[in-house]
Amino acid sequence: MKNSKSETQKLTDGLVDIGNLAQWTCSSEKGSFPIRLVRDDNVETYWQSDGSQPHDIHVKFVKRVSVKYISLYLQYTFDESYTPDRLRISAGTGFHDLELVTTVQLEEPTGWVHVPVGDFGRNGLLDANLIEVKILGNHQNGKDSHVRLIKVYAPETHFNFSIDELPYTSNQFKSRNQLR
Repeated sequence: MKNSKSETQKLTDGLVDIGNLAQWTCSSEKGSFPIRLVRDDNVETYWQSDGSQPHDIHVKFVKRVSVKYISLYLQYTFDESYTPDRLRISAGTGFHDLELVTTVQLEEPTGWVHVPVGDFGRNGLLDANLIEVKILGNHQNGKDSHVRLIKVYAPETHFNFSIDELPYTSNQFKSRNQLR
């Protein structure tokens, strides 16, 4: 699951990160290391949990999305016992119906870890409104976790449209779809 930069580009070709469309929450966070740091595109910063395991990260979308990969940037060489070694990914329409998608065992990850969640859905895509990444354990039995980045990849074709292609046809919408 660990990939080099060129392998990552091949893997994500035709996909787009839709994490910016979601609301991100977590079970806990250390004061100076909030969950928003997993979305800042800076591998030097990270979210840090605070408290006992398991640690949860929730990615909630307003409407159902089709996801191919959940990708996490982890750095064992810097974070050591703070690095997750067991993850469980669940998905559903809300907290009431989360279902297990996959469990992943990691060996000292350094760089991007791509989890192919689409393999557990229909037509190679996982449809969900809510994705939960649960950290079940850390290397060296560490208590708190560091996650540097998370990306949620979906097919580009699902999110590549212009205003002219929107399916709205009412006169009211047409009158407001242009800037004045």
